[in-house]
Amino acid sequence: MKKEELIEIGLTEEQADNVLKGINKDYAPRADIKELNDKLKTANEALEALKQNNQDNEALQTEVESYKNKVKELETAAANTKKEYALKEKLQAAGVVDSEYVIYKQGGLDKFNFDKDGKPVGIDDILKPLKEASPHLFKIENAGGYNPAAGGRPAVNNPFAKETYNMTEQSRMLRDNPEQARQMAAAAGVMI
Repeated sequence: MKKEELIEIGLTEEQADNVLKGINKDYAPRADIKELNDKLKTANEALEALKQNNQDNEALQTEVESYKNKVKELETAAANTKKEYALKEKLQAAGVVDSEYVIYKQGGLDKFNFDKDGKPVGIDDILKPLKEASPHLFKIENAGGYNPAAGGRPAVNNPFAKETYNMTEQSRMLRDNPEQARQMAAAAGVMI
């Protein structure tokens, strides 16, 4: 065995010289070298295991990044859903009959402004020109005093609305008071 090999396995230069010269009587070179070789083999195996774990770690890091991206996407979707419901609620409070259609016609959720809490702002500015251009998208604020010519009580429910659809009442209203029929049909989203 050469001095360099002994130094490589962990002996100092002096110990390597002593082993080669056989001066150190207490030193059992073959046993120590075998023990050092075993330690070196164990260290190499541990190093290989760490390399393998590092590859696994890289795969895990990629997977973690993937999950982080999914979480961000879900958080964005949740924030958009919260904004959408707040906007629909505000539109319905402003008298909009079909809030989804109004959002669509304005270009989607991104075309509306929201404050830091996700509440819509500036809705009145958006709805004012829309009320003038498309009054059928809004509820009738005051249906007026409807007094049927034949007497009796006026219709309590809108016969054009999906929930209270009534063709007989629609035709009676069209015959007796066409203006109110047009207003109620527009409130229900029906074109006459």
